[in-house]
Amino acid sequence: MIRMLLAAAILHFTAAAGAVADDPATEAALEPLADRFARGFYARDPGQVLSTVHPELSKLGLRPDFQGLGRMTIENLTPGDLQILGELYNADGRLDPVTSTVDVRFFDTTSDTGLFQLTADADWYDFFVGTRINGEWVLVNCAYGAFEWIDNPDRANDIELIGGVVARYAEAWDAGDADAVVAAVYPDFDRRHVDRSGDREYLAPETLETIAMRLDARGVATAPSRVTVFEATRATGAARIEAADRTEWVLLLRVAGEWRIVNSFWETRPV
Repeated sequence: MIRMLLAAAILHFTAAAGAVADDPATEAALEPLADRFARGFYARDPGQVLSTVHPELSKLGLRPDFQGLGRMTIENLTPGDLQILGELYNADGRLDPVTSTVDVRFFDTTSDTGLFQLTADADWYDFFVGTRINGEWVLVNCAYGAFEWIDNPDRANDIELIGGVVARYAEAWDAGDADAVVAAVYPDFDRRHVDRSGDREYLAPETLETIAMRLDARGVATAPSRVTVFEATRATGAARIEAADRTEWVLLLRVAGEWRIVNSFWETRPV
C-alpha cells in the first residue's frame, strides 16, 4: 500500500494535534471491499455493488450540463442509481471482471475508518470513506470523477486552495459560528458520523439545522484545528481536520471552478 501523505496544508497547530496513526487492519478490511465494489460494475452485478455500500451512501460527482441549461452542478448517485448502473455500466464488455484492475491507495486510517482512492482500471476513480458499523465494514461517503481527471497539472495550487476552503470550515467550527459553517459548504452538504453509544450502532446524518444546534450546544473549541490536504485531482479533493473533539474527513468537488465541501464524516478523537 502506498501511503499518500503527499502534501499538507497545515493551517493551525496544537501540541495535542498529532497525526492520526495508520491502521493496517482497517486497510486490510477496506481494500477487498473497494475491489468488490468496482468489480461489481465490471461484472454487471448490482447485488455485488450494493453489498459494499451503506443504504444512505453519499456518492457525489459533477454534472456539467444541469437540465440542459449549461450550468455545472453536483449529482448524487444513490444506491438506487447504483443498482441501475450496476446492470448497465459495462454493457460493451470493455472491462473484464477478472483481468481489469482495481487500484486502492489509502490516505488515512484509524481503527474504525479509512479514507482512500479507488481507481477503476482506466474508467473512473472514487475518493471513499469507509467505516465499521456493528462489526461490518461499509462505504459511506464518496466523491468521484472520470479517469482523465486524475492527472492534475495544477495540483500544488489546488491543494493550497483546498486547504484554504477547509480551513475556513474548520475555523467556523472552532468559533462555534453556525452561519460561517453553512457559508463554507455546498448547499447539499452531507455530514455524518456513526453513533456508537447504544447497543446497535447506526449512521447518523446531520442537517445544516442540526449542525447549528450542535454548535450552539458546544460553543467555542478548546483548541484550534489542524487541516491536512491529502490530494487534489482536477475535480476532487480530500482532506482531514484534527479538531480538539474529533477527526473529520472532508471531500470536495470543484464546481464551476470553485472548490466546495460536499460531504464529510467524523469520529470522536480519543482524549
